[in-house]
Amino acid sequence: MTLVEFRRAYPAAVFTLSGGKPFTYRYYKNPNAKATLALLTGGIGLSDLFYKHFARFAKDFSVLTFDYQIQFADNGEFADAVAELLCRLKEKVWLAGQSLGGVVAQVIAFRHPEVVEGLVLSNTCSLAKDMGDEAYGHLKKMMESQKKSKKLLSVLPFSLFKRLMKWAVMKKKTDGFTPQEKAIMEELCGAMLELLTKPYEYHMIDFLCDAENYFGMTEQDFARWDDKVLLILSEDDTTFNQACKDSLIAIMPHPTVVTNLTGGHLALMVRLEQYAELVTEYIQKRT
Repeated sequence: MTLVEFRRAYPAAVFTLSGGKPFTYRYYKNPNAKATLALLTGGIGLSDLFYKHFARFAKDFSVLTFDYQIQFADNGEFADAVAELLCRLKEKVWLAGQSLGGVVAQVIAFRHPEVVEGLVLSNTCSLAKDMGDEAYGHLKKMMESQKKSKKLLSVLPFSLFKRLMKWAVMKKKTDGFTPQEKAIMEELCGAMLELLTKPYEYHMIDFLCDAENYFGMTEQDFARWDDKVLLILSEDDTTFNQACKDSLIAIMPHPTVVTNLTGGHLALMVRLEQYAELVTEYIQKRT
């Protein structure tokens, strides 16, 4: 399935929130499914980059995706909007978040536990109150790097900025990939270059940095999802250091932790079938 075919098969819909703002999403209601999966993309913020995942998971689940839309200024407002949409759809979902999506999932679960059935968090970090200096320092450096990117974005032509983003993915994140796996990443980078706009990239940098305002979560905040948390923390992912990973494990109640999904930070993108089988088996055993 190509991206064009995906958009035709699963058209976008728009829900008007109680405050008047629109919320754009894609939703497939599988009549045979016992669970619904909400896919939360990483820091690019474009949910169509998960189109292959959407189509694959639609075989076994109802599936929901959406961008981190520019009309929602911060993570809290966005989490509230997601909760209102889920109430409208009469859905209680498994939040499957990659990287920044894992952080967004924790904010949604923290603010609106009533709409969350469980968590699948991949190559991400926690927002724990007691994460320790090593983990906190690592995250602060990441946020400072994002602020520098915002300054660079203000002076570079956006076409050049996007090419640099693609270079960062293809040259630094795909070491050891097979030619077929690199071709997958080329395709996804092409979709990114097509979809990404300069205002949206500004928004995503601010959205990521805003996550700092939600540090302070504790084990008790996630206690209700005992044995309903799957953590996929690839051993070869260096985007988040081990202290960040350990902090996430420590704050979750009896999580299942998987470390052997290889492919670095982008493991779930190039190992789609392995990732899908892992997630599907985990959720189906709990529904």
